[in-house]
Amino acid sequence: MDEAGRKEFWASLALRHCRGLGPRTQASLLQRFGNAFAALQQLEHWRSSGMDSPLATNMASGSWRTTARREWDAVRQLSCGILLWSNPLFPACLKSLVDAPALLYCLGDVRLLRAPALAVVGARRASPEGCRVAAHMARCLAACGIVIVSGMAQGVDAHAHSAALGEIGRSIGVLGTGIDRTYPRCNANLFERMRQHGLLLSEFAPGTPPLPEHFPIRNRIISGLSLGILVVEAAARSGSLITARTALEQNREVYAVPGPALDRHCGGAQELIRQGAHPVFSAEDILRDLQDRLRPYGIERTMLDEEAMLAAEEASGPQDQAGRTPVASRTAAAAPPAGGAAAGMSRPAAVTVGAAVEERAAPANAASAPSPAAAHLSGDAAALVGLLQAAPQHVDDLAAGLQLTPAALAPLLLRLELAGQIRRLPGARYEVSA
Repeated sequence: MDEAGRKEFWASLALRHCRGLGPRTQASLLQRFGNAFAALQQLEHWRSSGMDSPLATNMASGSWRTTARREWDAVRQLSCGILLWSNPLFPACLKSLVDAPALLYCLGDVRLLRAPALAVVGARRASPEGCRVAAHMARCLAACGIVIVSGMAQGVDAHAHSAALGEIGRSIGVLGTGIDRTYPRCNANLFERMRQHGLLLSEFAPGTPPLPEHFPIRNRIISGLSLGILVVEAAARSGSLITARTALEQNREVYAVPGPALDRHCGGAQELIRQGAHPVFSAEDILRDLQDRLRPYGIERTMLDEEAMLAAEEASGPQDQAGRTPVASRTAAAAPPAGGAAAGMSRPAAVTVGAAVEERAAPANAASAPSPAAAHLSGDAAALVGLLQAAPQHVDDLAAGLQLTPAALAPLLLRLELAGQIRRLPGARYEVSA
């Protein structure tokens, strides 16, 4: 993190820890002044921006410094990324929220923030059928290049994350704890897979425990990152309904799986449908409804062969319903610590992720000399087939080698597969057709 980044991070912590300055006021200041550092430099203008004068007084008093320093020092012990509101890579869909977070801590592949996303939420104590439906929906949508967002809880969340990790879209998990906490502990293996193949986000300070009041707060980020939210299974009183209401307030689409009429697990989802949510019976229903918004990413509903996906799931057996374990991939993880602290200021070991995301691996040598199978192809298509000549590859490796986002890669893979040039293998891997 350079000098400007350190100043902006410290200013963001000042906003977070200033007494009386809630998320909406923080977001208003960021929108008004453009970044946190500029907001602190212009305290005298807070009143003209509609802020109460005591807030500026609290900020000027420096009473926030002790807790802000504690968070700063905690971050120094980690190697996570820090995504600031003012960073160009901060998702525009979040930045526009009236209660946007001033910063996000992240672990994993931040390129996923560029792709279209859909949230999948539901009961922690979901029925086996609810978990199966969540996995199927997530797998189908992720296979088309859509990122699946959820909250890393047990039940529906875990099955959605796990299934999506085996596909090109992959998954983002939004935590209600610090980025360094694994909660619930039973999801420890999933957390590790998400760090390696997906993305974990948290707005809470490192070390923050799983307090009940934090989970409704994080729900606005789950829905805010997404084009819409799918409620798979939820009782009449469920945290998933809070996320659905938040999605409506953010002008996101709300979808719900109706489930059996008398199933107590489905009462909340059925009530959402009565209130106007889109009933969903297949992943294609969502693709059809969002087709105009997905088309700019090269995603079409014709890309999905849902019957084939169902057949593959049935053949895989019950142990695989939570999703296939993805093949080891080389994702663009958060950047390593930068050296050299600025004079007079301790530097957190974590860095902003801007530079890390833009650094891409150069295409492999195999892509520079197309094989006979790729001789009549051109551009990215020829390069992709060239990459596969040596050996089957995971979609992550193809995306890195071609310098393409998952959303841009998905239609290219489909086109070559339909042309008989390549063949899909289990675990989101591809090979050249014989």
